[in-house]
Amino acid sequence: MSKFIKNFHTQFLIDIYFSDPKRVVTLKKGEFLFKQDQFNDRLFLVKKGKVRGFGVNPDGSEVEFFIATQYMFVGVNSFFSTSKTMTSVVALEDSEIAYIGYKDAIYLAGGSASLAEQFLPVIVSELTFRQRRMMDIGAEKEKTLKKLIQSEKLASLGQMAAGIAHELNNAIAVLEKNTRWLGEQIDEIISTHDPDMLEYFRTGLHEGRTLSNSEIRARQQRYQSIFKLPEDTADILAQTSMHEDELKKIKKDIKKLAPFISSYWETGATIKDMLVAAHHATYVVKSVKELGIKRSQRNQEVDINETIKESLTLLQSDLRRITVDLHFSTLPSIIGNTGELIQVWSNIIKNACESMLHAKTEKPQLVITSELKGNKIVVSVKDNGPGIPKEIKDKIFQPNVTTKVEGLSFGLGLGLTIVQRILDSYGAKISVYSEPGNTIFTITIPTGVTNG
Repeated sequence: MSKFIKNFHTQFLIDIYFSDPKRVVTLKKGEFLFKQDQFNDRLFLVKKGKVRGFGVNPDGSEVEFFIATQYMFVGVNSFFSTSKTMTSVVALEDSEIAYIGYKDAIYLAGGSASLAEQFLPVIVSELTFRQRRMMDIGAEKEKTLKKLIQSEKLASLGQMAAGIAHELNNAIAVLEKNTRWLGEQIDEIISTHDPDMLEYFRTGLHEGRTLSNSEIRARQQRYQSIFKLPEDTADILAQTSMHEDELKKIKKDIKKLAPFISSYWETGATIKDMLVAAHHATYVVKSVKELGIKRSQRNQEVDINETIKESLTLLQSDLRRITVDLHFSTLPSIIGNTGELIQVWSNIIKNACESMLHAKTEKPQLVITSELKGNKIVVSVKDNGPGIPKEIKDKIFQPNVTTKVEGLSFGLGLGLTIVQRILDSYGAKISVYSEPGNTIFTITIPTGVTNG
């Protein structure tokens, strides 16, 4: 299900493909457009009315995925990926639904564009929507689970979460598979039709968003100087992870090509974000499920700095108004589990962001450092927010502790409980120093952790 601000391109698609009165389905309230786990060979557009997409769990309960109204596309994922439908779609009121099928005539824009190419904005929007919805559902399930446990009975959480984890992991697996498919399709299209831009797309896809705000600002100033660019042009180039040497190769045309470079890089980076988020969502569910039970499998070499960067990628929306400064030292790898460590940093960083934004901290800043001290890795996460009140500072790692003070929240729900459980299992320690304008979480991780 996808909705767009109507523009020339989307209006063009609607006019070309969804204006034939012979290809319109009329649904009465309560009638189904299609049901879950069916094969679907049509792409639908709601012309009038309202429909609801929902899934049915093994216990018969329903999970609502979307409400689609006028000019919203339905069936995008199953139509383009030729997979079974993940939802049932039923009319909430009398509705008119236009459609196209595989065998319908394809309008070839400029004589070359395939149907998938023309609908790429629709496909990307659909996958992005599904990603956000899966994360929202996961968050909703976590909130429900929090109400069911007591602080001294964490082992029961795994049993209650088992069914939920199974359903969410299935949905996330479909999302990850289709996101990879989308990346491959876009790569092939660019290779064929615009090979000069392929490098920028692939750099965004493989490297993603790795630069801090301070690094972006420094790049912007440098690009303005060496390429003689306006501030806005230098800014969009600075936000990509393209190497300066590569940009120098097109110095003569860089101003003209900058918007295209940014667009192709952003497309690749967005798909990278979606894959990282899908991967992380699996561990969010697993972390809740395994709270108080057995340790997750740890059989990979993990770069602590990279797990911090991945958590920052997941929290982009929280960090838009916050200056982030990274000071990383070269660190040895440890044997562990990437998903667990991303969960640790995500919870700590998100709490810091929420605290600063709720308090309307002037010039909110997050400083993250890593260093090696002897045989231990030390990571600190510092913010200049309002600080944690003394009366609750010692309770923030406890489950189901209400820690709201004057409208501000500190250590919400199970998040920091999960953090401490994971760190304890690594033989790591976490400590907190806090006063107004200076809160520091310090995590100390032994480098000699082994599997088991």
